Formats: sequence, C-alpha cells, structure tokens
Amino acid sequence: MIFIIFIFSVLVSSQVNSEPVKMEAIASTDLPTEKSDVMDDPAIWINKQNPSESLILSTNKKPPYGGLYVYTLKGHLKEMIPVGPLNNVDYRPNFPFKKNKIDIAIASHTQKKRLAFFAIDPHQGKITFLGFSPNSFRKIPYGLCLLSRNKKFYAIVTFIGGGAEKWQFWESEGTFHTKKIASYPIKTQAEGCVADDQNGNLFIAEEDKGIWLFTEDASPHVIAKVGENDLEADLEGLALYQGKYLIVSSQGNSTYGVFSSKPSYAYLGNFKITASLTQEGTEKTDGIDVTSSNLGGQYSKGLFVAHDNRSSKGGGSNFKLVPWAQIAKKLGLDLF
Repeated sequence: MIFIIFIFSVLVSSQVNSEPVKMEAIASTDLPTEKSDVMDDPAIWINKQNPSESLILSTNKKPPYGGLYVYTLKGHLKEMIPVGPLNNVDYRPNFPFKKNKIDIAIASHTQKKRLAFFAIDPHQGKITFLGFSPNSFRKIPYGLCLLSRNKKFYAIVTFIGGGAEKWQFWESEGTFHTKKIASYPIKTQAEGCVADDQNGNLFIAEEDKGIWLFTEDASPHVIAKVGENDLEADLEGLALYQGKYLIVSSQGNSTYGVFSSKPSYAYLGNFKITASLTQEGTEKTDGIDVTSSNLGGQYSKGLFVAHDNRSSKGGGSNFKLVPWAQIAKKLGLDLF
C-alpha cells in the first residue's frame, strides 16, 4: 500500500506546474492607434551589415489599420505598410528575385485569403510590398512560417478551423508562383509554427493539443502535450534559438516553455515576463520570435520578442523585448 501511494504521489507531482522563472523586458514597441488587441506576430529581421539597425516586423490583424508594422530595436515605429489585415509574418534572406537576391517577408492576409509578399532592402531595411500570391486558399490563412531548404523556399500555412499546408513559392520574370507541396494532419485549430532550415524539421502548435514535429524521414508525432510541462492552452507562437532550443508561448498561463529542439525534445523550463520599473510584463501572448545574432549592446547574445495583449488594461497590444542573455542565465541555457 505504501508503495502504491508513493507511485501515485510521483505521478501527481509530475503534473504540478512549476514556478516560472521571472524575466524583465528592457524595451517595448510603440502602441498602435487602436486600444485593443490588434497586434499579433513578430519576426526579427537581421541587418547583416549593421546588426544594431535590425528591425522587428509585425502584423496588425484588424481593419482599418491592418498591415505590416516595422519597429526599430528601441521599439519605435519606423514604417507601416497598409495592405489590410495580416495575421502572421516570417522572413528569409537570399531569395532569388529578378536575377538578384533579396530578403523576403511573407504574411498571411486574412481578408484576401492569400499570401502577401514584401521585399526588404538588405542594406537599409526599407520594405516594399510586392503583391499577393496567385492562389487564394479555401480557408482563411492564420499562422505562417517560412522554410528555406536546398535552394527552395516554402511557406507553411495554418488555417482558421484547422488544417495546415506547405506551399513552395518562387519568382519568374517579376511574377510570383506557388505550388502546394503537402498537407499536415492538424485536426483542430493551430497557429504557431517554425521550421529549421538546417534539417527541414517543422514544428506546429495545435492550440489545445500540443506541439507537432514533422520531419523528412519519420512519422509525425506530438513532442509536448498541453497539460504537461507547464503548458496550458492555447499554445500560440513558436520560435527556434540557434536550432537548439524550441520556445512556445503558453497563452493559458502567460508563460514561455523551453524545450530542446533535438531528440528527446526534453523540457528545459519555463519563464514569465514580469513588470519592472520601466516596462510592463506580458499576458496572453500570441506570436514570438528569437534570434541568436549579435545585435549589439544588451542584445549581443540575441533577442527574444513577445506579443503582449494589454487590452485588459485599456492600452492596446504591443511587443516586449528581452535580451536572450537574461533568459539563458536564469534558465541555465547555453550561450552562443
């Protein structure tokens, strides 16, 4: 009887949520015009010639101010491209375009049910809207991430109501072309996804179930489940740090879980962005992004950016910036 009680207590204790490690943001982006949760997903664009001039691309998902919003690392709004409501955004460098190479950003346009294409000047960070994908989706596109693999470029798109697809995209004589490559067996709502260009691995967060792993040579499976390892629905944004750490936004408890992105996908802990003397914390985070690039100053070991739904405080929504060095030190993670 004592042995049975001991086993039961171990099983129960393994499901008890641990106290998240507290982090503090050192900057935040300017608030949008609307005093509600209109901002959604960030992507960190790296200025390779002048890393301290890197930018944060982000989406505004609701009319009448929907579009791509671009911020400096100090959080100041640099420009806004008003193309209509966008939900998720991602970018990749070195995309072949008109016999040159550009940095390309793509966002999911919920009204047109298409992908929106943007060129980023690799030197100045100036962003130009290039147009929409030729195909329109049957469902409303929701989440989005990009994959660059073997000199080909892909957009992985999740849809409102469930489902996810992989589309190859390319440019020829100034026109974009797209081709559906694969469908993924996501039955319920998913939004966040992230792809590893080095090995082709794809992670998709099914909001009420867990994180799926899709590889090029193995059957898909869930590597982290809602209700375990401090994860509470909805699971939202996903991000990869140096191809080694997978970070997920656990919206239900406003924390961020960190896992190894390699087998056995071990849980490494979770953290929470709390208020400081100069910055608010985050709550109900949607999109996140992270980079290991040296962006200078306190971001010399990288940067983590998280959406913050501040609508409950009447202030709208924006993004918080946290140095990766702070996260790594407090969670005992490696620095690169």
